[in-house]
Amino acid sequence: MKALSIHIEKLIENYHKLIYYVIKGGVILLNYAIKHYFFDHNATRDFFSGKNYNLFLIISGSGNFKCGDTTLSIQPQNLIIFKPNVSGRLEFINSHVPMDFFLIQLSSELLQELSDENTNLEFSFNVVPFQQISVRLDNEIYMLMKNLARKITSFGNQPQQFAASIFERGILQMFIVLALRACIHAESHTSKGSRHHLMLDDVFLYIQSHLTEDLSLERLENEFYVSHEHISREFKKQTGQTIHRYIVKARLDYCCRLIEQAIPLTEVYKMSGFGSYNHFFRAFKKEYGMTPSEYFKTIKNEARSS
Repeated sequence: MKALSIHIEKLIENYHKLIYYVIKGGVILLNYAIKHYFFDHNATRDFFSGKNYNLFLIISGSGNFKCGDTTLSIQPQNLIIFKPNVSGRLEFINSHVPMDFFLIQLSSELLQELSDENTNLEFSFNVVPFQQISVRLDNEIYMLMKNLARKITSFGNQPQQFAASIFERGILQMFIVLALRACIHAESHTSKGSRHHLMLDDVFLYIQSHLTEDLSLERLENEFYVSHEHISREFKKQTGQTIHRYIVKARLDYCCRLIEQAIPLTEVYKMSGFGSYNHFFRAFKKEYGMTPSEYFKTIKNEARSS
């Protein structure tokens, strides 16, 4: 019996799956599925979208998706989209940060059901000429989508409340629209072909890849062979915020993910690139209006209530 239990645990590989159905005219149709994957060891897994649209929201960890001749980078805060009939092999090499992501599978029937007379959601997915794509989400959109994904996973565990189906429909619509906007923005971004935009893309990727290290303007200047004044000016012009502000917010978001994994606060600030606990504490409270320990208590309470 114990061997069977271990075998089952190995099969599910620490992810939870919730499948929802709608009934139309007495026929049961697959509506959507959401899975929460968590790997704390080396992992290789094959995915095939079949008839569905697959959306992978990356929370932590890094690796690659091999899709034929295309390799998609897996990084925290990325949204990876597979259209129907796309296969990919996920490759995760264990590091000090585990791989954590949500996979939401959307059927064509669901997209039609959630569309209205002005917006055809499935048509909108197919306007973008990518079969698979990895999109970098800005902080605000990422936090919204992460919270929505968590809310969607809780639907099956909650008692039916007032207008539950309308609420669920609205959450799904919002998640899908945010994904589409991110995807369309990526296509617009690519089609411009501007060297300034490409340079900034490289800066974003470099910052995310070296988030826990010193990220002074001088280091960026040496890395990209462009004066730090030019980098600062272009960054502020295109994002509306300074590089320093972006780095602090990205580090704080990373801190939140570490806190949610119950990593001790004395380790969180070291792992996230803050020079001292006092700097981390002040920045966190200024950004979120609460201390790191208060945030941890809030997360624990939410977990208990769900």
